[in-house]
Amino acid sequence: MKPTDSVIDLTQYRKRKQAQKLARALWEVYAHNAGQQAFQWVQLARASETRHA
Repeated sequence: MKPTDSVIDLTQYRKRKQAQKLARALWEVYAHNAGQQAFQWVQLARASETRHA
């Protein structure tokens, strides 16, 4: 094993971890926006219902 092998592994590990953090952050934004959109659909559906006394 060459001395530089461990350096390359650490660099790849760091890049992989950064990619995972970015993916989690993007997924959270996506989930938040999807949840907000679903909430708006429910509100619109309730607004269009006919009410009976």
